[in-house]
Amino acid sequence: MIVVLKTDRLILRQFADTEEDAGLLHELDSDPDVMRYIGPFGLPTVVAYRERLRTVWLPSYAKPGRGILAVHEGPDGPFVGWIFLRPATESRFAAEAGWACSTDLEIGYRFHKAVWGRGLATEVATAIVRSALADPAVTAVVGATLATNRASARVLEKCGLTRVREFALPGFTDPAIAYARPQSGSDRA
Repeated sequence: MIVVLKTDRLILRQFADTEEDAGLLHELDSDPDVMRYIGPFGLPTVVAYRERLRTVWLPSYAKPGRGILAVHEGPDGPFVGWIFLRPATESRFAAEAGWACSTDLEIGYRFHKAVWGRGLATEVATAIVRSALADPAVTAVVGATLATNRASARVLEKCGLTRVREFALPGFTDPAIAYARPQSGSDRA
C-alpha cells in the first residue's frame, strides 16, 4: 500500500491494479444515492473497473500529488471513498466550466453514503487543497458541483474555494457551479 497523505482520521493511498480495489469502486458506484448528482458514469462490471484502474488511474500517479486516491478510515480501516486531484483541463467538462489553464488543478470526491455528514469529505478535501497550493507551480484549485448538491458545495466552500460561475452541463437539467481557490497572491479567480 502506497500511502500518500494522512489526516487526523483518514489515510489516503494509491489504488492498485487488483480485483479488490476494482470491487471497492464498483460497489461505491453501484449505490444510486452516491451517483444521484453524478449521473450514469459508473462502469458495469468489476472487470471494467480493473481495466480503468490499469489504463487511466494508475498512470495518473506519474506526477506526485496527482491522481485518484483511495480514502480509508485509519490505517486498517474500511474504504470510505476516493478523492482526486488532476489538471483541470483534463476534466470532461473543462470547456463548459471555463477551465483552460493547465496549471489549475481540479478536485473531486465520492464517498459511501454511510459516512456522509461526518465531515470526512471536508477533512480530506482541505488537506488535498492545502497540499496542492503548497506547490508554487499550481495557480488554483478548482471544483464543480450541481447547484442542487448543497452538501458537495459546502465541502468545496469549507476547504476555501469560492463560487466563480454557473454553467450548463450536457445531460443535466440542473446548472452546475464552478468554484476556485487561487494560489495565494494570485489575481486569478
